[in-house]
Amino acid sequence: MEPADLLTRHGITPEHLDQAPAPPARAQALARVQEVPPRPCTVCGAPAATTRAVVFPDAGPRWVDLCWNHGMAVRRRHRLPQTLEGITADLRDAAREAGLPAAEHLAFYSSFEAAAAGRPDEEP
Repeated sequence: MEPADLLTRHGITPEHLDQAPAPPARAQALARVQEVPPRPCTVCGAPAATTRAVVFPDAGPRWVDLCWNHGMAVRRRHRLPQTLEGITADLRDAAREAGLPAAEHLAFYSSFEAAAAGRPDEEP
């Protein structure tokens, strides 16, 4: 769920939220979430554990402070590959982009024994 959807579900409008810079620096968000006493969760009033700047079309960027539970409800989902082959392909691409030698030969070994032998399982 997106933060704007969570706020809409609870009847919270952006006009009631603090204006945020666009885009906020990570240090600004960190300072905001580390304030003592902690800010209240925008949704339920519990102590906030996270904050995020959300851009609303008509109101611009606003701070959305969320407790642990509401923060987990809107946390960004990862888009990582699900298979070993997909992970290996992503790592090969990153190694090529970084200019690492032998990036094309990047391989995973299925066991310590296979790695010690220096070959993937499919090699004889």
